[in-house]
Amino acid sequence: GLFMVGAHVAHDCIVGDNIVMATNSALGGHVEVEDNVIFGGFSAIHQFSKAGKYSFIGAGAMVISNVIPFGTVMGNRAYLAGLNLVGLKRANFNREDIHSLRNAYKLLFSSVDEDILGERVQQAEEEFGKTPLVKDLLSFIKSIDKRGICLPQQN
Repeated sequence: GLFMVGAHVAHDCIVGDNIVMATNSALGGHVEVEDNVIFGGFSAIHQFSKAGKYSFIGAGAMVISNVIPFGTVMGNRAYLAGLNLVGLKRANFNREDIHSLRNAYKLLFSSVDEDILGERVQQAEEEFGKTPLVKDLLSFIKSIDKRGICLPQQN
């Protein structure tokens, strides 16, 4: 990984491969970071949170929940801004898989009502569950604990 000046990894973190931590980005204690995650400058992730693979944490983002794989978060308090399509294309994932992931994302996050997220996960599994990227996303969501996940902003 690439750890720029002032990047901080606290105690008991698990950090995957090919991580980029820009200037003064920080991980709280016990944070888990999967492979190929990019942290923008001055971003931070709360202790006991998890950043899924190929996620992108925008500059200055203050993350207090888990970040889904392939997701982009930004803001203070961080919210889910969409998929990391640039990262997916750079990693040479095929177009059909990215298209299925986009459709599953739209289904899962068309509303920010966490109470029905479980129903949507099941529906996404039925419709797109054969796609490896979607499998990874759904598996991550199902494994989440009390910290929850970053959701899109409410309008």
